[in-house]
Amino acid sequence: MTIDVIIPTCNPDEKLGLLLGNLQRQSIPPHKIYIINTLTAGHTAEDFNAQYQIADNIEIRHIQSEDFDHGTTRNDGARMSDADLILFITQDAIPADDHLLENLSKNIKEDVVIAFGRQVADSEMPIERLSRNFNYPPVGYVKSAKDKAVMGIKVCFCSNVCAMYRRSTFWELNGFPTHNIFNEDMQFAYKVISSGYSIAYAADAMVLHSHNYSLKKIFQRYFDQGVSQKQNEQMFNQFSSMNEGKAQAKYIIKGLSKEKRYSLIFLFVMQSLAKLCGFFMGKHYNLMPHGLRKALSMNKYYWKISSVK
Repeated sequence: MTIDVIIPTCNPDEKLGLLLGNLQRQSIPPHKIYIINTLTAGHTAEDFNAQYQIADNIEIRHIQSEDFDHGTTRNDGARMSDADLILFITQDAIPADDHLLENLSKNIKEDVVIAFGRQVADSEMPIERLSRNFNYPPVGYVKSAKDKAVMGIKVCFCSNVCAMYRRSTFWELNGFPTHNIFNEDMQFAYKVISSGYSIAYAADAMVLHSHNYSLKKIFQRYFDQGVSQKQNEQMFNQFSSMNEGKAQAKYIIKGLSKEKRYSLIFLFVMQSLAKLCGFFMGKHYNLMPHGLRKALSMNKYYWKISSVK
């Protein structure tokens, strides 16, 4: 089966070059790599193309910042592809080996239409490492609607940091939701599960990926998470995310204690408070003035649209 790769970018650093080089060395090489780059002040399309147009199978399209949208931009990339499978990957996710595409694609068969990869922290921060270990365990699995009662919100968990889709089913289900602040991957995964298909977590398909966010950025990210859940209550109200959050917190505190990283427990508590506050305020964004919503959000482009309710 042919595989195309779609990478949304914005002000990428050296990791994008590493990603593109690694993709060219894959045991199953991509047919095409489509980069959809958001231009920002001080950056030109010519400079970007000169740096990243490193192979004949790379195609680059540039858009303006006001045209970026988590769902729409990825859908536009998918429309450029005619491959059997499409891999969405972010500019800062580096394949851990040369078998990423192979290990993802082997999972997409029969009713399995998505395979998402394992994220391993490339940061020395123990909190981030433990968080990734909790969300991305070393053993893979396949999930479907029958797992709702046991898995809860995790049955819809999928990350476009590194996720491969069967293209025909992607369009059968109308692609990602558009004009979307966050969670386009989980919302599509919910459609997949609800339509009777299955999703694979491919633990042997690994990418190095992590963030070292400040407390402010953590707050903003979880504000957007709250907005997303408020706007998609029909989906998210079916599940409780609090139990999952508590389980993760216990796992991380236990891990930090075991490693005798006691000073980091306080930092983790502060991060957890930032998440809770951001999420709570995001869930009540509709009670706020437009300017405050934008100030509290990580994805500020979203609030430029006057139709946001």
